[in-house]
Amino acid sequence: MLVEAPTYLLRQELLGSEAIYEVVEEGDEIVTAKVVSAPGLPRGMRVDLLARAARQMERRELTGPPSERQPDAPAGEAPPPRRFAAR
Repeated sequence: MLVEAPTYLLRQELLGSEAIYEVVEEGDEIVTAKVVSAPGLPRGMRVDLLARAARQMERRELTGPPSERQPDAPAGEAPPPRRFAAR
């Protein structure tokens, strides 16, 4: 099942640190997300999460239209490369 325009964040607190991801695409096995904030990862970086790990994270719904959300990266910057993250 693919979701065309997910409108939620995933939050995980682990070992005293917090990571927040914005879901971009959701599949049965893999969830693609953009880093909102995570230790050691640049904002806007795309990561692939195992769907079963993503289901264990706290889900927060986004409010407001996409045009009112904060930009991922400054204009003219290419998005950071993707990484695969698993738990």
